[in-house]
Amino acid sequence: MRVSNWNPEIYKGEFMTASMNRLKLAAELIKMRAKLRLKNEIGRGKTTNISRGPYKTGKYAGEPWTARDFGSLLKTLRVVEKKEQYGTLVWSTGKNIRVYAGNYLVWWAAIFEYYRPYLRSALNESKAEVRSILENGI
Repeated sequence: MRVSNWNPEIYKGEFMTASMNRLKLAAELIKMRAKLRLKNEIGRGKTTNISRGPYKTGKYAGEPWTARDFGSLLKTLRVVEKKEQYGTLVWSTGKNIRVYAGNYLVWWAAIFEYYRPYLRSALNESKAEVRSILENGI
């Protein structure tokens, strides 16, 4: 059977919107798994040597970015949808849903991820669920 006069460009926006919603769901799943892994480490006492207050002496005494608060790492886990300069979504690249950890106060999040991987482990644990979300929307 041949379909004539079918223009898939008409539905491109609907397909992209549905795909982006599925990607957001998958990213939220990864973020929640990473938070659970970090909270599990807190519960087992593995983070006691990481948390400390800001420097009390020295050149950078009292600066907030010198503190290591493990709870702040949990708060900075987020799902970000990248946009172009003028606020429109970046549909062409396909790499616009991201899971971030850290900010200028929690700059050490990348170092912590290198030595105790929580985002990579969360992604590896949830590959089957991510595949299901992307393929079926569930």
